[in-house]
Amino acid sequence: MAFMAGHIIPGLMRKQIIGWIGHLAYVVCFSILSILLLAWVIHEVLVADFIMLWPFAVWQVYCTLGLMLPACILWASAILQPCPLSIGRKNGFDPARPGINAFCRHPLLLGAFLWGLGHVLSNGDLVAVIFFGGSAVFALVGFVRMEKIRMRDMSQTEISQVLAGTRRFSPAALLYGACQSVF
Repeated sequence: MAFMAGHIIPGLMRKQIIGWIGHLAYVVCFSILSILLLAWVIHEVLVADFIMLWPFAVWQVYCTLGLMLPACILWASAILQPCPLSIGRKNGFDPARPGINAFCRHPLLLGAFLWGLGHVLSNGDLVAVIFFGGSAVFALVGFVRMEKIRMRDMSQTEISQVLAGTRRFSPAALLYGACQSVF
C-alpha cells in the first residue's frame, strides 16, 4: 500500500509539484522515493513470517521461468523502444514503426504483471501473494492510469497518431515488435 501510495499521490500532484520544484527535481525525488519504498518493502518481505498457502510443486518453477522470458523481453523492449502511452521513453515514437507497441501499449507494465503472476505461483505463501500479487495488480491498474495520464497532455492529432500506431494484444506481434525494437 505504501509503495502504491508513493506512486499514486505524487502522480496526482505532479503538475503542482513540478511547478514548485521543477521537472528534474521532481524526477529525482520521485526516483529516490520509489527506490526507498521498494527497498523497505523488500526488507519487510524478507523478514515476514512464512505462512504457506499451497505446497510446492516442480511445475510452478517451470511456470515462473516460462513467464519470465516474455517479461524480460517486454522490459528490454520498453527500454529500447519509445512508448508514448506508458512508462519508458516517450519521445521518438513513430507510428509507422511502432515496435513493441504494435503488440502492447504498456510493455513494462505487462512484464511486471507476468513477473508478479509467475512469482505468486512459484512461492505459494501469504507474503508472496501480497507482494507479487500486489505488484501484478498494480501493473494492471497502471495500464489504464498511464494511458489517461499520457493522453491528458496530447492533442487529438497526437492521440490519433499514437492509437493508429499501436494495437491491442496480439501474440504474433510480440516477436515482431521485440525484434524490431532490439534490431
